[in-house]
Amino acid sequence: MGTQRGRFGQLWLRQRSSAQVPSDETVAPAGRCGPAAVVAVRVGLLSTGAAAESGGLDRSLDRALAFYETRPRVERPQAGWQRTPEGLTDLRAATCGECHSEIYEEWRVSTHGLAWTDRQLQAEMAKSGNRWLCDNCHTPLLNQMESWVVGLTDGDVEKPRYSTNPVFDEAFRDEGITCAACHVRDGAVEGPTGIETVAHPTRKAERFGDEAVCLTCHQAVRSYPGKDFICIFETGAEWRDSAYGRAGQSCQVCHMQPVTRPQAVGEAPRPGRRHYWPGAGIFMVEGVGPPLEQLGAGLGVEVEAESDALVLRLSNSAAGHMLPTGDPERFILVEVRFADRQGRAVGETHEERIGQTWEWWPEPRKLGDNRLAPLEVREVRILRPAAADGWTLVATSHRISAEALEFHHLDGYPSSRVTHERQGDFPPP
Repeated sequence: MGTQRGRFGQLWLRQRSSAQVPSDETVAPAGRCGPAAVVAVRVGLLSTGAAAESGGLDRSLDRALAFYETRPRVERPQAGWQRTPEGLTDLRAATCGECHSEIYEEWRVSTHGLAWTDRQLQAEMAKSGNRWLCDNCHTPLLNQMESWVVGLTDGDVEKPRYSTNPVFDEAFRDEGITCAACHVRDGAVEGPTGIETVAHPTRKAERFGDEAVCLTCHQAVRSYPGKDFICIFETGAEWRDSAYGRAGQSCQVCHMQPVTRPQAVGEAPRPGRRHYWPGAGIFMVEGVGPPLEQLGAGLGVEVEAESDALVLRLSNSAAGHMLPTGDPERFILVEVRFADRQGRAVGETHEERIGQTWEWWPEPRKLGDNRLAPLEVREVRILRPAAADGWTLVATSHRISAEALEFHHLDGYPSSRVTHERQGDFPPP
């Protein structure tokens, strides 16, 4: 059984054979990734020293830009081509980290910093000719890509024609969603304040204060008629439909915690934000991720033991989108076990699975969705088994199924984490 899956703007794939998929594209606000941005990228290229040194770069990039202009937003490199701001030697995050050391160390262990080297992503992309669709969010800068798509044979997204990037830098590619993907535009380093520095040109950009900077990848929906894969990431739409979205509470409020500290070496402390983006808090590399105190849980769990039943109140208490969100294979599992006074198991284990269910053959089709909407509270009543005196509850968050782990040969890959553990006794009958 074949399976491919992804997150942060990558395709969720089920590879078995071709299947007709109904077209259902949702386009989020384009921000700087629409046609106007592509034109700006072209103008920026003409002034870069690299272009003057390499006619091959000019020709290859022009062909690639012409192709990407014909594609929908979700199929374009989300940060385009960017020239190195004056004063910097290159666009690598490691270079940024020489001055912005604390921010760099946070990014380095984040899902953004590991977006390209993630073992799961690499296993998925090895199974199809459509990996260029994944590149657009996992390496959002054209500068990072080893090669660029310049056309499709017979219009088939699984038969791309490539042109080599003559200035390809493997180390830069491996940085995944690197600093410059969000912060470098048109020869300047952009941020929420635009405070001047002698190190490089700066510019204030309003997008850092709202959802626009996130939704280029976290709102990406596109289907492919005749193909057995689909891109379906609707976190942005879920947020917009929530009380959080209507109140204008942006992604950064939860996912980039505020902190006052020097933003660069030698600076006085000033307000800024963490760069961990902990999300579900499931690491991509064992032991590599944000500190435990940064890992929250969107799921709220309350337990009330009655004489004849255990009542669970499961809530989406802290997420401004559906819980779980993103990749359709993500799910939450709440397990309850019962025991007698001697600690021996009695009755059957009760399981509550919260997530989406899909049929991937002969074509992608959603069968069900029992995820928790923002602020939703769901009550579950479990009858007390005979002879049960105590109960134990464990809730876990999962990014990938056991089936997919086995298919991709991802032995030892972190796929879940425990978010809640509770135990107690029943009152007398």
